[in-house]
Amino acid sequence: MPESQGKDSESCSSSSSNTGDSVASFGQYQYTAGEYRAIQHALRQRLGPDYISSRQAGGGQKVCYIEGHKVISLANEMFGFNGWAHSVTQQNVDFVDLNNGRFYVGVCAFVKVQLKDGSYHEDVGYGVSEGLKSKALSLEKARKEAVTDGLKRALKCFGNALGNCILDKDYLRAVNKLPRQVPPELDLVKAKMQDHEPEIEQARYSSYVERQNAAGRQHCEVTPGCKPGQTEAAVVTADQKQPNAPRSTDSLAMECDATYQRKLRQKRLQQQFREQMEKKQQVPGVTPSSKQAKCDAPVKHSTPAKVQQELAIEEEFFA
Repeated sequence: MPESQGKDSESCSSSSSNTGDSVASFGQYQYTAGEYRAIQHALRQRLGPDYISSRQAGGGQKVCYIEGHKVISLANEMFGFNGWAHSVTQQNVDFVDLNNGRFYVGVCAFVKVQLKDGSYHEDVGYGVSEGLKSKALSLEKARKEAVTDGLKRALKCFGNALGNCILDKDYLRAVNKLPRQVPPELDLVKAKMQDHEPEIEQARYSSYVERQNAAGRQHCEVTPGCKPGQTEAAVVTADQKQPNAPRSTDSLAMECDATYQRKLRQKRLQQQFREQMEKKQQVPGVTPSSKQAKCDAPVKHSTPAKVQQELAIEEEFFA
């Protein structure tokens, strides 16, 4: 029977995304031969005395078990934080009894644990709550205990390192004789004190820059006159100017696509110029001297000199 600490089931295993392989989705990743051997070797190891807890059960018996948070930490170490996931496939309330103002509840839950390569184990867990005055708290405790029990029973099917060795009575008698290590003191320097994580933010920003660079290279492949290193240079230059300043997604996208925006602006200016010239040709009574005066007037916009020269040639053609 598992421990009655229902709070252990609140810990979640992992996300269902596979960051190591951007192509294969969760459940379709294939372990390499080295990964398979390393995981298999780790799962064959038996747990030490520090991982095994004990409590008194009915009839004065001593029951050994592994706590929920410890088995989740072991699974994260074996498979990776994003290498496994668990789900509650079914949960049933067996009974809810009221006796002398106190509730007695029993719940069973079926829990499935799946690895990122698709292999899985499923088992049933059971949770009880006895003697609480609140019906809601009784159901909460029983449900969480059932999920925690089912999770531990499903994980132990993968090997000794996840709790299967506890079923060996001879091993338990031997391991209980071993001395336990003194738990280390809490080091407040390594404890999390704030929400800000610079390493994670830097990793996310680097990943974003790589995606933008890849998108810029693809754009340059389909856009004539675009240099391959122009997009990367725009991002790096902006990052060097403000290394610690927060950068929005829109500003980075505009910097990476500056070449396309400039060409689009030039096309709009050329189209506006053609429309203006067509209107001038349709106006009657316009003398050549007035046309020459208008043509000699400086162009008041931010078009580069090369584009101004092209516009002047077009103006002479339409004149």
